[in-house]
Amino acid sequence: MWETINQKITVATLNAKSYYKIINTLKLLQLNYEELSPSEALNSYSKIIITSKEESSIFKKRNIIMDSELNENPVIIKAKILRKLIKSHTYDQLTIGIDPGNRIGISIFYLYDEIESVVLSTIESALNFIITILSEIHAKKKIVRIGNGNINMAKSIAFLIKSNFKDLVHIEIVNEHGTSSIQNSESNRRILKDKSSARLIAFRNGKTFDPKIDRP
Repeated sequence: MWETINQKITVATLNAKSYYKIINTLKLLQLNYEELSPSEALNSYSKIIITSKEESSIFKKRNIIMDSELNENPVIIKAKILRKLIKSHTYDQLTIGIDPGNRIGISIFYLYDEIESVVLSTIESALNFIITILSEIHAKKKIVRIGNGNINMAKSIAFLIKSNFKDLVHIEIVNEHGTSSIQNSESNRRILKDKSSARLIAFRNGKTFDPKIDRP
């Protein structure tokens, strides 16, 4: 998906400060782009135009992102770009897979595409990250699937997410058996394993979490 996106982003601003802010953000996100002047971009077939707030008024009825929006979490920016580029939102779903343990693997899928894969070291940092994603990314359906390898941690994470979002988020506890495919003691291998496990958990159906029954 990101290979396609890379061909559709245009940076269009004559403001030097905005220009450097935009290109530095796109480089951080590892996204390619083309550069056009605002007047050239106006007559182009660009799918999405990133420009300054002052210049944005000339791009009526075009998909634009203003440089001020680039202050947000990089994952949120990726989601905004993806949503603006995909015309059909028939699969309007945000899915988060979580592999709980000493290291917490998290994989985030949005509109068909994985937009982030991280490993965090504490339940607090993981919850803050997940709550931000669930709050800021718009989707008709939001699903969180949590592996049962550490069932107490899984239930604690599920309970805290449910407390924040109620019925806005569907949560499932998933059987982790067979998700840990990489066995190696090296740190980078362990991180890869946690990310891979979270990825598999994200697309494995589980048991619906009920906070009245499944309290930690």
